[in-house]
Parts: sequence; C-alpha cells; structure tokens
Amino acid sequence: MLESSNYREILKDELNRRHQANPLYSLRAFARDIGLEAPRLSDVLNGKHGLSRISAQAIAKKIGFSKEEKDFFCDLVESQHGRGKLKRQLAKLRLEQRHSLAENQIQLDTFKVISDWYHFAILELALIKFFKSDPKWIAKQLGLNVQVVKSAIDRLLRLNFLKKDKKGRLSPTSTFTSTPDGIPSQSIKYFHKQILEKALTALVTQSVEERDFSAMTMAFDSSKTNEAKEYIRKFRRNFSKSVNPSSAKKDSVYSLSVQFFRLNKKEESHHV
Repeated sequence: MLESSNYREILKDELNRRHQANPLYSLRAFARDIGLEAPRLSDVLNGKHGLSRISAQAIAKKIGFSKEEKDFFCDLVESQHGRGKLKRQLAKLRLEQRHSLAENQIQLDTFKVISDWYHFAILELALIKFFKSDPKWIAKQLGLNVQVVKSAIDRLLRLNFLKKDKKGRLSPTSTFTSTPDGIPSQSIKYFHKQILEKALTALVTQSVEERDFSAMTMAFDSSKTNEAKEYIRKFRRNFSKSVNPSSAKKDSVYSLSVQFFRLNKKEESHHV
C-alpha cells in the first residue's frame, strides 16, 4: 500500500524517486510516462486540478502499482474528486477500512515511505559510536543529497522510527520493523533493486577485507521452496544475534542481502 493520505504526494514522491535515479529526469518526462500533458500534471501537483478515477487507474498502471496500491491510489483520488457525494463517501469508507493493520509490522503503505534504502541506513547509522545528528554529516556518510536526508529524517520522525531529544539529537526508537512476506509490492521490489545496485557498486569499489560475496548454484526440489525461505529467515535472525549484538563498538553500517531464485525457465503444466 502507499504511505500518503494525499494522492498528489504519492505522485510527487514517484517523480522525486525517478529524479534521484536519473538527475536529468524532468516533470515533462514524468508527464509523458504517465500519459498526461506536462501543464496538466503541473496543475494536478499544485492542487489546481484533480483527476478522475479512470485517469487515476491509467496512471497507476503506467507507474506499475500492484493491485492493492492501485486501488488505494484510486480511492484517494475518488474520495476527493468522485462525481457525487455517495462515491466520495464510499471511497473514504474503503480508505478507513484499510487502517486496521497488524501491530508492530510495517504495512505496505508505511513501507512505501521508507522503500528507499537510505531510511534503514539512517536508522542504523544512528547506532554507531561517532554518529552526528547533522543532516550534512549523514548525507556525506551515505553519499546523498542533504535535502534527501532531511526529508528522510522527517519521515522517520513522523513514523516514530526516530526520536529527537531537547538538544536535537536523533536516536532510533524501539519500534520493531518487518515487512509482510510473499506480497508482490512495487515498493518492496524497488527497495531490493536498490540494495542489489549498492551491492554491485561495493563489489567493484570495496576491498575483499571489507565485504564478502559468494554464490552457489544447485539442482533443487522446488516443492521445498517454502522450507528454504524459512531456513533463510532463521539464518538472518541468528546472524544478527551472533555477530551484531547490542554494542557500543559499532562503527559502520553494513547490508546483508541474500538471494534465492530460479535460474531456469519454469515449465508449464500440461494436462491430458
């Protein structure tokens, strides 16, 4: 699900995300990619014009939202611009129903806010012994734009993943963070894509003393896929407990990324 209660903010976030990946990416390019004229998109983002549900559906499809994300986005649009009071009320009711979420789990709408890798990196960076709460220092440590860091800090504070004391010092809260398994969210895919891109960079730029890369190819019984995924989950938890306990000696932020996927094409079932 998407994080904002305003569909315009969702569009702005998507535009900013694409611009972050490609500094040459413009509002005009975004308008072209989602099927709107650039002046119209500008008016929508500035609150001068709205969207119809049909337009919202077309935009959601072009962006690549999952079905749940598309429905949420369209309901946000219809709750504001639906033709008729009843349509607007029904859309608002559907939005309210989506707020009954499991405790202590990052739901997909929240995860959309922090789908960029650097949100988690900032949380972990705040745990190292020489951490500074200065956005410029954080930006330098993570190779980011200062404004991007400021926006990320605001989100993390708003979501109660970070807290700030009277002196302005930042620290993580004890809020548990996990994501639901097996849900094909565009946000989760985007997060993992970024982590893989960071891994490729590390493979080239970091020495073997700083990192570890390994891979194993094997013939496998696909009926045991769920069993394998559970084993990987247990490994991650045990890894964190064993080599990354609470300690004042932490001085770096690392990423552990494990991939397990099919290499050959999946055979189609044939029924006689």
